[in-house]
Amino acid sequence: MHLATLFGRTLRQAPAEAASLAEQLLWRAGIMRSLSDGAPALLPLGSAALRRLAALLTTAMHELGAQEVSLPTTTTEPWPATVAALARRDIDSYRQLPQTIWSWRRRKQQARNRATLLDLPTPTTLSWAALALDATQAHNLLAAARDRLSTVLRHSGLDHIAAALLVEGTATVIVNCQAAPLATLDCPACGWRAPLELAPLAAPPPYSGPTPEMSLVETPGANTIAALAEYLGIPTAATAKALFFYDSRAQRLVFAVVRGDREASLAKLATAINAGELMPASEEQIRACGATPGYASPVGLRDVLVVADLSVTNGAPLVAGANRPGYHLRDVVYGRDWQATLVADIAQAEAGDPCPCCGTARSEGRGAMIGIITPPQLTELLVQAADGQNRPLYIAGIELDLEPLLHLAVDRHHDERGIVWPAAIAPVDVHLVTLGRGEAVAAAGQALAAELRAAGLAVLLDDRDERAGVKFNDADLIGAPWRVVVSEKLLAAEQVEVRRRTAAQATIMARAEVVGHVRSGR
Repeated sequence: MHLATLFGRTLRQAPAEAASLAEQLLWRAGIMRSLSDGAPALLPLGSAALRRLAALLTTAMHELGAQEVSLPTTTTEPWPATVAALARRDIDSYRQLPQTIWSWRRRKQQARNRATLLDLPTPTTLSWAALALDATQAHNLLAAARDRLSTVLRHSGLDHIAAALLVEGTATVIVNCQAAPLATLDCPACGWRAPLELAPLAAPPPYSGPTPEMSLVETPGANTIAALAEYLGIPTAATAKALFFYDSRAQRLVFAVVRGDREASLAKLATAINAGELMPASEEQIRACGATPGYASPVGLRDVLVVADLSVTNGAPLVAGANRPGYHLRDVVYGRDWQATLVADIAQAEAGDPCPCCGTARSEGRGAMIGIITPPQLTELLVQAADGQNRPLYIAGIELDLEPLLHLAVDRHHDERGIVWPAAIAPVDVHLVTLGRGEAVAAAGQALAAELRAAGLAVLLDDRDERAGVKFNDADLIGAPWRVVVSEKLLAAEQVEVRRRTAAQATIMARAEVVGHVRSGR
């Protein structure tokens, strides 16, 4: 690469749209820009860094013995479902197991705020999966893949990402960063983290107290949970909250029931029922299924998908609506007085709720979600076991988004002068600067660049007609691991100036030694 003709130039100031420090550095170093719709784009230097990271992860897949498959460039289908669909016709016997496959694909997701490298709607995703005949084998394969990927990430200078990948029990890989677009619930004891909107809640213990018969009670004006609890003199946790939504994908009405002291998580509800966008139902839609707004009850509904949270299904008697204005039902018990179409964890978790792994109270945090881990789970695919019986396959998986890793690398590795790229994923190894306008200096720069490239090093040659200060500032801003300077004075003495990006001072050495010096210090 020649800096004079490189697509993308360095900037003294980042634009206002670059909100975080890492974004500002990526903009200023000529690594990232945005399209007219605000979506981020990687320029040649950014693409080079992404290719290096992808090459390292590809090598890790080969070392694990995983077989590569090619998928459509963009898909909304979850990775486990994709793998199951591929395996349906080709795996039918234990003799073919275990199998591990991987792919590069574009994983479509909903951007939470504006699109950044941390929050792309379609990130480039490394997707790995294991198919096994039992949960233990699937778990061992998953553990090996996590260990190998974390080793690659550590060697790439991304220790914080490697650590996040190894947190046991998590379904999402979440990393702290200054931009931190994602609200999370975090366990201070075991490190378990989850997006706040998807954080799971443990099922309450079975209720063992009295369960009187359901009865009708007049509750004038008590058309909210707070008003109902105050009127009856009971805690909000002793009530059942009715929430109606319309599923745009399936064109159906959804009635969610959670305990009165909780809110429903739309993200968890949508995941549980594989819904499209969930919108609040209209009063007409609510009445059409036999419910009364403000006094709705799951008892006696028709033509509606009823989803009950775990918190209302443990047998405890609750106060629920009577589908009649001004009235509620006391001592409503799930299983005796009503049934749901589906029971799932759909309540919104909160700070203070116990960690599902160790029971410690969780606290709110912020982070970037960069991956998904699928623990071993049963599929509907049957294969013949050694005893001749058909048994269901187990699947486990890892998904890791690439573009966010570049942002996180810069977020962690920078100083007051610019980016300090980890050597393994730097867009170039050497930033070669020529000082002076003579043909001899230009020729010497070209010759040294050719030698460095022949030695397997990526070179960015700054042969612009600029002052030394401008060139040195740009070299620090771009952040290549090595800066090598060729000047008229140094050329006359058969010397060059060499400095690591992390070193305080440069070193003068013989021109003939520079290639070996840089290679040995990679």
